[in-house]
Amino acid sequence: MANADKSIKVDGLEKSIIDKCKQRIIAIAVIFFVSFITVNIKLIDISKPLKAKEYIVKDIKKLNKRGNILDRNGNFLAVSMPTWTLKKTNDTIYNLDFTYKKILETIPNLDKVKLIKNLKSKKKQQVIARQLTPKSAKIINKLGEPALVFEKEYLRVYPYNDQISHIVGITGKGKDGLAGIERKYNDILNDGVDIYLTLDSRIQYKIFSILTKGVEIYKYRGAVGIVIDVNTGELISGVSIPSFNPNAYHSIIVTPNQITGSNFELGSVFKAITIASALNDNIITLESKFDAREPLQIGKYKIEDYHPKNRILDLEEVFIHSSNIGASLIALELGKKRQAYYFEKLGLKNKIDSGIPEVEHPTFYSLNEISDVHVATMSYGHGISVSPLNIVSALAATVNGGEYIRPYVVKDSKFINRPRVRVFDERVINIMKNLYRSNVEIGTGKNIKSSVYLVGGKTGTANKNENGSYIRKKVVSSFISFFPINNPKYALFVLVDEPKATGDVLGRTPGFNAVPLSKDIITEIGPILGEKTISKVEL
Repeated sequence: MANADKSIKVDGLEKSIIDKCKQRIIAIAVIFFVSFITVNIKLIDISKPLKAKEYIVKDIKKLNKRGNILDRNGNFLAVSMPTWTLKKTNDTIYNLDFTYKKILETIPNLDKVKLIKNLKSKKKQQVIARQLTPKSAKIINKLGEPALVFEKEYLRVYPYNDQISHIVGITGKGKDGLAGIERKYNDILNDGVDIYLTLDSRIQYKIFSILTKGVEIYKYRGAVGIVIDVNTGELISGVSIPSFNPNAYHSIIVTPNQITGSNFELGSVFKAITIASALNDNIITLESKFDAREPLQIGKYKIEDYHPKNRILDLEEVFIHSSNIGASLIALELGKKRQAYYFEKLGLKNKIDSGIPEVEHPTFYSLNEISDVHVATMSYGHGISVSPLNIVSALAATVNGGEYIRPYVVKDSKFINRPRVRVFDERVINIMKNLYRSNVEIGTGKNIKSSVYLVGGKTGTANKNENGSYIRKKVVSSFISFFPINNPKYALFVLVDEPKATGDVLGRTPGFNAVPLSKDIITEIGPILGEKTISKVEL
């Protein structure tokens, strides 16, 4: 028994020693395993391009991706793409010559003298290059130089280049918006929220292309093309030429936004407002007559027609022949208070908040300084100036059932739900649609007549005012058109600034430039908008 007891004690001691050994072996094995896994994870992490080195720079703030700007169909108009900034820390480059050579091979446009200086620098951080592609960054990362680190940033890219730049806008080096929607919605975009616009990039492309090519033919210094949905106020397209390319890889010279940020004297398109207002107040009818046999004398001022008919005109003739005398007589019957009332109701005296921040305040006389001659000349757009978006939205009310709808370009509830203003009754709208159509059939807009779509419209010509004097050889030529005119859905406004009469172009008035340009545009965008041609509709 004694032997048995002794044996048991010995066995117990041996078991205890063995158990302790096992515990130590397991602990060592666990430590080894954890270390092995940690090292491997690090090796894998380092092997991923930019992943580890991206966070070596300790004082980098986490960058939020700026929200996108998209058109009505979800196409990207502005998007932030990931790029990389290469920096040098205050550590020493181990293989300076090799590193210098490989960086130049990868980024050949770097200044050689500046590069070697930066690589030798002992500053905490020295920027070597910005906006590297992932491919270029990966090549440099594989050099394995601890002194080279990467910082992720976002590059703002505008896929449509200069086609939509005046509306979309541009961002600066600090990544904040400097113009357009980028500026108006800067904080929202910086929070990563996407902004949807009412624009159709397909329509924008067509109008931009036609107006750009038109410079070669009509030799104008600038142009504007606007399409709005007359029943909703949505801006479908807004083109301003000359444009600019907002992408950072171009030398950017921002040109003026002539859609909302520039005012023009627009001339005879205002006659449509004068006639619609007088019809609405029951001052005139289609049977009214207007004596245009002689120029209209108001005090020391004389008002003449550009192409005088030297006879008594009815209302339709005043419109289709664009008689200044007839429009003046109508406005004088309407009176300055009622004229001002309609200008106000149609938004012509106010800046428009459409979502575009670049807005110019319209120029009008104050009511107490208006005389009879001002009433007369304003009837045909002389002496007052508004932006193209102001006039196209005002004229839309003459065909859409009589409502003034403030136009907008951002799909934002504060714009979509704005109240509509009733201005004209249905009787007036029906007359105006017929007048617009007659003008295209036999009047100043007849050069658009052969279009495959039912169109109505009104021309406008105004001499430019420079330093208080009107220049006879410089005009602003414009044309407002509606289609289909039997049931208007869209308004197209084309303006050309200082067109020339050269070569095959025999004149500077709208019939020689703005009207044929409008014809080309409607022919191109009609199918995109799903509009039926004349042969497929009931006249």
